Amino acid sequence: MKYKKATLSFVALVSAISFAWFNTSNHPTPEQVTLETNAPAKTGQEVQSPLSASTTPSQLPKSTGFQKANNPQQEDQTLGTKPLSPIDRIRAIQEKTALHEAIIEDHARYSRYPNFNQTISTPEKDPTTERYKVEERTTLDKENNVALTIWSNKKYYLHGDEVQVFAKLENEERQLIPSKFVGQLIYNETLGLQQFEFKDEDRDGIYEFDISIDGEKDAGVYKVLVVNNTNELADALTFTLSKPSAELSGQFRDRLNEKGNLLIEAEVKVSQTNRFYLQASLYSSSNTPIGTSQYSHELAAGRHWVPLEFDGLMIHDAQEEGPFLLKNIALAKVAMPIQLAPLATPEFYTKDYNLEQFRSSQYAANH
Repeated sequence: MKYKKATLSFVALVSAISFAWFNTSNHPTPEQVTLETNAPAKTGQEVQSPLSASTTPSQLPKSTGFQKANNPQQEDQTLGTKPLSPIDRIRAIQEKTALHEAIIEDHARYSRYPNFNQTISTPEKDPTTERYKVEERTTLDKENNVALTIWSNKKYYLHGDEVQVFAKLENEERQLIPSKFVGQLIYNETLGLQQFEFKDEDRDGIYEFDISIDGEKDAGVYKVLVVNNTNELADALTFTLSKPSAELSGQFRDRLNEKGNLLIEAEVKVSQTNRFYLQASLYSSSNTPIGTSQYSHELAAGRHWVPLEFDGLMIHDAQEEGPFLLKNIALAKVAMPIQLAPLATPEFYTKDYNLEQFRSSQYAANH
C-alpha cells in the first residue's frame, strides 16, 4: 500500500507541474522577450529589425518588450528575477484542494533530510543489511500441486569463498518429495562452466551442492540453473563474485560538524583507483535504529578517510542521545555489476552527544 500511495503522490506532483507549465508556456515572460530581442546575430546572417526604418516614435506602442529591453537597469532586474519553483506555485494557491495538500505534505517529507540520509523504522528494514538478504525462489507446476524452491547461502562472494546452493521439492501439504536435482553453473549468461548433481547426505529432504570460488573465476554475475527429474520443474538463481579493490581498515573517528550533524569517518584501503560507494547504519547504544548515510566518490590507490554524515534533525526525530553505534557498513566498487564487499559490522561507538548539540531545523530550510 505504501508503494501505491507514493506512486500516486508522484503522479499527482508531475500532473501539477505540467499544469503549471502549460498555463505559462503559451505566454512569454518579460525575461523571454528580453532575451529574444537582445539575442546576438548569427555569423554571416543579417538580422531583420522588428521595426522598419520608416517607423516614427509616435507610431510605437506605449508599452512593448523592446522598450523594456532598451532600459539597462530594467533589463538587469528582469534577468535577475528567479521564477517560482513548481512546489512554490502550489503553495501560493489560495484555495488548495486535497491533492495540493498531499503534494505539499509529500514534498516536506522527502525534503526533511538530505538525500544521502534515510531513517530506519526497524532493524529488519535496515537498508544496509537488506542489500545482503538472500531470497528463496519458488516455482509451481501447472496444477500448483508441487513446488520447487532453490536458494544460496549468500548473494555476494569473494575469491576463496564457497557457494552453497540448496534445492527442495514439496507437495501442496508442504511435505518434502525425494528427487534428483541437477545443476549447471553459467557465467555471464553465455558460458557454461560446469554441471553437477545435488546431494542429500543428511537425508533431510533438502539437497545441496557446494561451488568453490577459486582465483581463476572472473568477477561478475553467475547463474545456477537447477532442474529435477520428478516433474522436470526448473528454475535459476544468480550470485555475484566481487573483487571490490577496497576494504575497511577498522579505524573510525567521529565529531560534530559545523552544520550540526554527526560526522563519522571510516578509513578505507584502496588497491586500485575506482569509484566507490559506502552505506552505513547508525543505531543508539541501546540498539535502536536511527538512520543511514551514503557516500560515493572516486578514490585513488592508498588510504582515505571517508565521511559518513548523519543529519542532526534525523537524530532529533529518533530522540536518541550518544554514544551512537555505527553498526553496519556496505562497501562496494561501482562497476557493472556492482562489486559489493561482505557486510561489515564494526561495532564502533561514538563519543557522548546531547540532542541539543544537533541541528533541529529541517534540511530544506537551510538550503
